[in-house]
Amino acid sequence: MLLTGTPPPASSAPTSATVASVCGDQAEDRSLVVGGEGTLAHAVVSLQDGAALPAPETPAPQPTLDQKQCHYEPPALAALAGGELLLRNSDPLVHNVRAQSGTNRSVFNVAMPLEGMTLRRPLPAEPGTVQVRCDVHPWMRAVVRTFQHPYFTTTTPDGRFRMRVPEGAHTLVFWHERLPETSRTVTVRAGETVQVEQTWSVDALRQPGTGN
Repeated sequence: MLLTGTPPPASSAPTSATVASVCGDQAEDRSLVVGGEGTLAHAVVSLQDGAALPAPETPAPQPTLDQKQCHYEPPALAALAGGELLLRNSDPLVHNVRAQSGTNRSVFNVAMPLEGMTLRRPLPAEPGTVQVRCDVHPWMRAVVRTFQHPYFTTTTPDGRFRMRVPEGAHTLVFWHERLPETSRTVTVRAGETVQVEQTWSVDALRQPGTGN
């Protein structure tokens, strides 16, 4: 997955004196992570027809949201609707995780005061987008895209993704919080690897927090 053109510089927000020794005095916005040659990380790829397909032999990995140096890592992830989200605090700081879906409907709001602690919390049964914030450190944010099926993945820092699918024709859906959703149909034969390339222009970028 690629972003063509010169991406805007990431905005930053001041942190606070109480966390500067751990997190620095500035926190960079991570809603758009672009690598060398325009590679786009943390974009979500899914199958439009995934709910009608048999479950894959390998289950989807446990979705995990970590709190590291006053950021959520990763800033975007995909998960099963109605499944569990694993939360981890890797900072020697007090964080909280407030999740909302739809029109600011509360999903959960939990405090995580201890370094190394983990919690598991259920995600909404209806697929959609869950916004995650920290009330203690308001620059911290992440987004969870949920599905009714396990045919989804996210792109790596080099903009690549890999998804095992049954043979046949499938529609791939490409989603990023700051870019317009798009799709492409591919036909996969048994034992075949199909390469798919998706490109957006920087002209299509939206401001953080304005995506669906």
